[in-house]
Amino acid sequence: MEKGRCSKVTSKIALLLGLIISSWVLSGCADRLEIEEEGFVIVIGLDAPSVGKRGFDVTYQIANPVAGPKSDDIKEEKTITLTAPDAISGRDLVNASETRNINFYHTKAIVVSEELARSRHFFEIISSLMRDRQIRRDMYLIVSKEKASDYLRNNASAFESSPHKFYDYMSRRWETNAMSPRSTLHTFIHDTQADAGLSLAIYTTAKQEAPKEDPNEDDFYPGQINKQGGTQVQIIGSAVFKNGKMIGALTGEETRLTAVLRDDKKPRKIFFTFPDPLDDHFRITGRAKNIQTVVKANIDGTAPRILVEEWMDIGIVYIPSMVNYVENLQKQKVLKKSLEKNLEQQSEKLIEKTQNEYKAEPFYWSVTARKEFVTIDDYVKYNWMKSYPNANIKVKYHVKLDSFGKQLRPEKLEKIKD
Repeated sequence: MEKGRCSKVTSKIALLLGLIISSWVLSGCADRLEIEEEGFVIVIGLDAPSVGKRGFDVTYQIANPVAGPKSDDIKEEKTITLTAPDAISGRDLVNASETRNINFYHTKAIVVSEELARSRHFFEIISSLMRDRQIRRDMYLIVSKEKASDYLRNNASAFESSPHKFYDYMSRRWETNAMSPRSTLHTFIHDTQADAGLSLAIYTTAKQEAPKEDPNEDDFYPGQINKQGGTQVQIIGSAVFKNGKMIGALTGEETRLTAVLRDDKKPRKIFFTFPDPLDDHFRITGRAKNIQTVVKANIDGTAPRILVEEWMDIGIVYIPSMVNYVENLQKQKVLKKSLEKNLEQQSEKLIEKTQNEYKAEPFYWSVTARKEFVTIDDYVKYNWMKSYPNANIKVKYHVKLDSFGKQLRPEKLEKIKD
């Protein structure tokens, strides 16, 4: 009987302790968020201040969490610009006029003006943001040709009512077509700290420039696409950084080639054009997929030797010259050889630009070369960035013609006429 009573008492004590602990854990609400009191910053904009002034012009694009469908009565976002020592402390200044608790929990991107990106202190400015717990490393880093405040006010999407959807959907397009790099705060800081090559950021503008004459499908900088209607913003190409400072830019075509030449995650498919080898008045449209890259580095000499081999399947989707490549195997061989040569020439042109103009590479080939060294000290002494401009680089493409579309043979107008 005594043992039974002790057992019951022990069970009651355990139950009581469990209830006390549960109530203590579950009843805590000191850090609760009232959705109507929150102001979620979607995008942060940073601009250099006026000459002679300190701090930054900070722009916050703030979402209204209680807004319903887009209407004139309740706006889904508000854009506010103010001068502050930095983007973090400026958060409290917003409350001088706005009632919402400003936070960065759902911030999608940081937009910086090209003027600020070319500052020699830019790396310290952007990396210092990481000290705040609300700043996420997966925020997109975007460089605008104009002031970031002007860019954010002119970025009115034609299809998405909410700005955060614009950046979500655009990031998926970047993964597919590779016209812009996969650029986040993490990749920028990591590549800069590695001190082995270039870092790329997303390049954009909301201002239409003089359209580029005689363009290809992707050989543009932002603002050069001849476009009427739709969203005013153009996001294409890359801002190029070396040692944390912007030093130049790549077109959409060069950015795509960079993604192909990296031994890294590949775009799923790329539509591109190239000269028709049997009729140079026209360009053929192809679709590249199943892209694979193998990079080999030899560091035995004073200058590295690099061999890059590319394998890809290319489907032909448009032949405006009406040359019958489908049924003529000899013409297919000419097409395949011409396509490989064209890709090699374009790649060599980009590599030459990185060696002569930028004196560093954006292809992550240093990761492959690093495996060839016995110790980290040997790799550091070799100084990959300093050695790269003198590197002997060879690129070889292996193309497989995957298909020629649904149509077996070209239609001749002469045969259609009576």
